[in-house]
Amino acid sequence: MVDSQHTRAPERRIRRRARSRGLVVLVCALITVTGCTATGATPPSTPAASSSASTSAAIDPSACVPDPGAVVDRTQSKAAVGKLPDAQSTPLEAAAAAAFATAGVPGAVVAVRSPKGTWMSAYGVANTATDEPMTTDVYHRIGSVTKTFTATMIMQLAAEKKLSLSDPISTYVPNVPNGSDITLLELANMTSGIANYTDDLEFMKLYLTDFSIIWTVDQRLATAFAMPPTSAPGAAFHYSNTNTVLLGEVIEKVTRHNLAEELQKRIFDPLRMKDSSYPVGSAVLPEPHAHGYTNLGIVDGAISGDAPTRDSTAWNVSQAGASGEIVSRVEDLLTYGRALGTGQGLLSRDVQITRLTSFPGSGGYGIGMSCAQGWIGHNGQVPGYNTSLSYDTRTDTTVVVEVNGDHPTASGLTPADAIFAAVATALGRGLSTP
Repeated sequence: MVDSQHTRAPERRIRRRARSRGLVVLVCALITVTGCTATGATPPSTPAASSSASTSAAIDPSACVPDPGAVVDRTQSKAAVGKLPDAQSTPLEAAAAAAFATAGVPGAVVAVRSPKGTWMSAYGVANTATDEPMTTDVYHRIGSVTKTFTATMIMQLAAEKKLSLSDPISTYVPNVPNGSDITLLELANMTSGIANYTDDLEFMKLYLTDFSIIWTVDQRLATAFAMPPTSAPGAAFHYSNTNTVLLGEVIEKVTRHNLAEELQKRIFDPLRMKDSSYPVGSAVLPEPHAHGYTNLGIVDGAISGDAPTRDSTAWNVSQAGASGEIVSRVEDLLTYGRALGTGQGLLSRDVQITRLTSFPGSGGYGIGMSCAQGWIGHNGQVPGYNTSLSYDTRTDTTVVVEVNGDHPTASGLTPADAIFAAVATALGRGLSTP
């Protein structure tokens, strides 16, 4: 999920390596940041396009979230925000440390919040030039995790009757190929068929060689619209950053405010996420922050994930926009991850049930997030920064992983996903083949 974003040539190579690995397939289904197509050709089921769903949800053992009503109704334990007892944190520490040691990144922050308490730890270094140790309070670019925020605001606006998920995108943005046939829902669940602008070689060559460019929405959309559609509207899943960029445009047109203002009002302030921001094209990271190190680059005229390592800390990530530009800290993401899963503080009960039942079959990509075996969430990547945000709907547990490198691991997973997989296993909720 370069943000799914960022280079597709290495991503295709990653997917080829991953096909024989059941765990990789499941993680791709959970956090479609690298554009994994492991969810299959069947598009996500379409929930009611209105702003609400039934206030009760039937238990469906075959669904990725079997009992969504129980998820949205649960109460967070008072112990959750306290320190996790050593008996539970020691296995997590061991699992995270072992996974970090093989992830091949300079540093990582790993955090877990469960009904029994909160644990977080930092590994490695924040700056390879100075050997400054990584700390748990660093600001971090979260990449495509941003997509979950954008989709949440679309659902809020639908609940307020300011739009409908069944509205065609042409109502809000002109000149979209097939725009009168593509709904906001199909943008949110990645079945619009609109091409991904970061699949365009020339776009990515320019981005990876001149990282001072402040990309406009029009530039990104023009790139995508010049590319052929990947499918007919609603026919197939295809991960595309263009979808979420368009949803960002819808939010700004409907509210008449910029995305940063709406994020602050609708998500950051209600959840008291005081260390999260949408930088609106600024490359400046607040202090303290880890340096980011990327292996994305141009090698022999092609996009490569094995280019020489570069410090990408000061790179402008405006190319991501509504699909991947948020900056946050792990404490805020722990709060947000639970709210994303339960809807509490973000969406009404019936609207959250709609979201938790939007996944195709037993798992895949729904409304702005993925689901696998009860874990919902997203991951994200911009050059040098890789994030995994996951919430276990079955145990009320949130896992956040931040790393300051983006080279894929030997397993084919992104570094953050590899660490998440190890921690999930230590929690007794590891992803496995059916």
